[in-house]
Amino acid sequence: MKKIFLALVLVAGCGDGYVARVGSDKITAESFKNRMLDVPTYYRGFLETEGGRRQYLEGIVNEGILVELAKAKGIHRRPEVRDRIKALEDQILLEQVVDELKKGPLKVEDSEIDEYYENNRDFYMHPPRVRVSHILVPTKDMALTVLAQIKDGKSFSKLAAEYSIDRNTAEQGGDIDYFERGDMVPEFEEAAFELQNVGDISKPVKTSFGWHVLKLTGRSTAESKNKDEARDEIVQFLSKQKLDELLKFYKKKFHVKVNYDRLPHIYPPWHVRREAEQEDKGI
Repeated sequence: MKKIFLALVLVAGCGDGYVARVGSDKITAESFKNRMLDVPTYYRGFLETEGGRRQYLEGIVNEGILVELAKAKGIHRRPEVRDRIKALEDQILLEQVVDELKKGPLKVEDSEIDEYYENNRDFYMHPPRVRVSHILVPTKDMALTVLAQIKDGKSFSKLAAEYSIDRNTAEQGGDIDYFERGDMVPEFEEAAFELQNVGDISKPVKTSFGWHVLKLTGRSTAESKNKDEARDEIVQFLSKQKLDELLKFYKKKFHVKVNYDRLPHIYPPWHVRREAEQEDKGI
């Protein structure tokens, strides 16, 4: 511990160009400025004062000391910690590359927005909306089991509460509320809009989230949108289209392979399988 604190050096305007150092880690004037950009807007007035900047720097230094302590204890070498560090690193890289792509391949020009709106004007004139409830399960066999129980007259709401792995909607009977085209993943959306009458039940629908059984609970129309009102929605849609095409290219370039067949056997850490519980009970 003494070595860590002895390694701390605070310098104001020193010749080496750093404002603080903890061990071998130097905080340069430039990095200090960048850190200040990350603070919430309401806190920035405080950093306009020399005392505020001093206090903020002391906070960074204290964090640095604790980081050095963590390294001294070898915490950064623990597998679960390395995984979290990698996830944070990937998230930062993801944000940066998306920002750059939005200025290049994913940029949507005004002419593209105009063309899309004109070609889809009917869609923006009182677009249809549907309201559905769903039961999301991990496998097709389970979806078929749920569907059979619905046909036998069992309550959709109760089955959603019992089986659905979408816990955000399960306790509300699987209700998702109203949505328009473009709000959901394509497979889910297509199945929902194919349902004609309130109370209709879909066949099992596969999406990237699992297998869904849908129940139509309402139909309506949304308010019309002019081009300016629809602009953000159109930009998001066209950007997504461009991103999908870009990802197709790089999936081939980076030789991507995904083993979806393994997913039915992989459960989240918080998921407790009924089979395991029954085995423990000797059933």
